[in-house]
Amino acid sequence: MVQYFNDVTNNADEGRKSSVRALQAWQILIGKAYNRQIVRYRELARIMDYPDERPLSTILGCIMYFCDQNDLPPLTILVVNQDGVPGGGFTAETLANYHRRREEVHNHKWYKIIPPTINEFQTAFDNR
Repeated sequence: MVQYFNDVTNNADEGRKSSVRALQAWQILIGKAYNRQIVRYRELARIMDYPDERPLSTILGCIMYFCDQNDLPPLTILVVNQDGVPGGGFTAETLANYHRRREEVHNHKWYKIIPPTINEFQTAFDNR
């Protein structure tokens, strides 16, 4: 049976909705990394079927903490504001190292990794 992120998120317990959406965002971001692209917050929200960027903070946090705790390049560095840099919630790297770290993300072999599970994203967020 096909499942949709909107439905699974709506049925998830409070406190777990962001980890469900983190799996969705992960897929989008590894595609962007493979294609050597960045994505603006507004575009990511639109792809994920959100009317605005407000829900992205916790969702991207799940991914950022997972990458940090598993010695992966900071995948969420690809999500940028109108100035072309990550927003204030991105704490995995300083802006001084932004270009070098973004290149690491673009060059990483993301498709060789089995995607994290919803529970792994939740655990990473809980252990931040």
